[in-house]
Amino acid sequence: MKKALAIAGILALTITPTASFAGHKNCDERKIRPMSDLDHCNLENANLDNARLSEAKLSNTNLRGANLKNADLRGANLKNANLLRANLKNANLRNAKLTGGINYSRLKSCPKPSTLPEGWVCENNSLIQD
Repeated sequence: MKKALAIAGILALTITPTASFAGHKNCDERKIRPMSDLDHCNLENANLDNARLSEAKLSNTNLRGANLKNADLRGANLKNANLLRANLKNANLRNAKLTGGINYSRLKSCPKPSTLPEGWVCENNSLIQD
């Protein structure tokens, strides 16, 4: 019985996608567009330069190290998103929801102050609620 359970456990681990361990799913790049639902996606180190993600659902999304240069994130829901080391140069975050962020620090680059949501600033490459 113990051997059967051990074999079942090993099989379960070998067929379980690794992204599910972190609570993130791998997402189809064709889904990356305005108003798309990318909640819980693993977009670590993704090249999203000039991406049009206005009003997108990005809550709990792993954007660690992502290139979001020139990205349109107006009105996007980034609640609990991980933006550690993300490049936000010239990204537009007007009206984006940034509450409960896991990590909005150690950014590669800050967006322009005029493109941040009301009440937010970027200082020392970190997004901070003012």
